[in-house]
Formats: sequence, structure tokens, C-alpha cells
Amino acid sequence: MTKRKRKNRGVVLIFVLVFTMAICALVIFFHGKASEYTDVFSGARETLLLENAAEAGIEIAKSIVNAGTTAAGVISEESPSLKQKEYQLGEFQLYLKIADENAKINPNSIFGAEKGKVNTLALETFNRLFTVLGCPETMPASILDWIDEDDLQRPGGAESFYYKTAGLPYVPPDRNMYSAEEMLMVRDFTPDAVFGDPENETKGLINFITSFSDGKINVNTCEPEVLASLGFPAESVDKITAERQRRPIEERFMTGVNREVFLKNRSIIVFKSNYFLLDSTAVDSRGMKRQVRAYVKRKDKEMNTVRMEVR
Repeated sequence: MTKRKRKNRGVVLIFVLVFTMAICALVIFFHGKASEYTDVFSGARETLLLENAAEAGIEIAKSIVNAGTTAAGVISEESPSLKQKEYQLGEFQLYLKIADENAKINPNSIFGAEKGKVNTLALETFNRLFTVLGCPETMPASILDWIDEDDLQRPGGAESFYYKTAGLPYVPPDRNMYSAEEMLMVRDFTPDAVFGDPENETKGLINFITSFSDGKINVNTCEPEVLASLGFPAESVDKITAERQRRPIEERFMTGVNREVFLKNRSIIVFKSNYFLLDSTAVDSRGMKRQVRAYVKRKDKEMNTVRMEVR
């Protein structure tokens, strides 16, 4: 073999090696990409399954609400719907929570559809709640400035000037609160104030305030603090809470307990609830979770979903 032929064979061998290495690199690259896409699609499938399981939990919660009511149409104090429930749904663990929104005070009901119109009874009840809870007057004033239509700061309140000078990236939206958690954006509303402190067993404002109801308060299910916010004295509150543990209370009982306060608040008092917040969290064996929250309104025997959030 001549020197020239040996040289050509060497060049061909190098070319084959380079080409083979390139093919191997491409195979490794596409294999990595395929694995990456497989992981993405697998993760998307798992997320979808979790979301579907959580939505199934919402349907279970709707059934619990209807099954956990008495003949008078109120949620029983012993009803499992008032506590977190756990269910096994195939490979997923479901955690359900149900909140009775008619048991709370809705500040959105203070301002009517007509500009400048104020529901004075709802306003008094809302302001009195913060007094009952021992909160500073700046807190209810700041909430009212947050949701009213103008930029005029009320005494103790906070309008756009405060938020701008505080360097915050937002100002009051001057519209109804979208959710109760929105209080966290308002001046003076800390996480402990909104959600409470479990270690010290203190309740948060989330237990007393809602953004989703018709503004009516169910005296069968509301907290004692809400009864006091309606203007019932401590003695009347004790009688109401004691009686409703035995059976659902009705109008006749309320007039006997405190006729004056009841008649004053009659327009915002109800004896059964129709607005609920349902919370369903699905968890798989690896600890992945998906949360679905549904705001539902009961009409007759139907539970209509007004709004749903996936988290």
C-alpha cells in the first residue's frame, strides 16, 4: 500500500469517527429532549388528574351541604360539613372544607348600586364588629375607603394618597371586594388579623367577613361575635347560642329573646343559608396537590356554582 493510499484511509477513518460522534450526539440530544417532553406531558397529565379529583371533591361538598341540613334548611351544629372532611378517591386523598358565607358580614352590601346610596344598617353592623373584636377604628374605615367609589379619605381611613406615599404598587380599586383574602392588601390588615393565630387560638377576620353573600346574616350559624355586632347584648347572645344547639331557632324565638334588636335588624337576618365557599384539595402519593375553591349559591335544592378558582 502506498503512502498516499494510507493517508486517504486515515482521512476517511477520521471522517467516519467524526460522523459517528455527531450521530451519537444527536441521538443523546433527542433522547434528552424526548425525556424532557415526556416529563412535561407526564406532569401535565398528573396535574390534570389532580385538578379533576379536586373538582370531584367540590361535587361531594355540595352533597354534604344538602345532606347536612335540618328540616329548617340550616346547617346543623353537629353537621360534618362544618369541619374538614377527608376522603380517599382512587389514588388521591381529598380534603374538603365548607364555609357558610351567610354566617358572616359582607361589607360589599353597604354600598348600593345607586351612587351615594348607603345601607346604614349594614354599615352599623360592620363597624360594630370591629368594636366587638377590639380592633382600631382605622381598620373598618380603611376597608370602606377600599371599596367605596370615591377617593375621599374618611376619618381614620386610607385612600390612594396613603398607598402611593407608602410606596405600595397599588391603590384602592374602589369596587366590591373580590374575596375576603383581599383584606391583606388594606392598611393595618396583617396575616394574623385576617387569618388569626392558631397557636394563641385567636380567630381571624376571615371568620366574620365575607365578600360572597346577599348581605343577610344567618343567626342559626353565625359566630357569637356577629350576633353581638347586630346589637344583641351578651345575655341575648348566650340565649341564642344555647337554644340553637338544641334546635334551629326561628323568628318567634328571636322576638322573645330581644324583640327590639331583632325587629331593627329584621331586614338583614335570615334563618337558613344559601351562600357557601367550598374548598377541595387533592393530594397524590408523591405529595403533589391541587386546590379548587367554588363559591356556590343554593336555590331550592340546586347548588349553582357562581365562581370557581384553581390554585
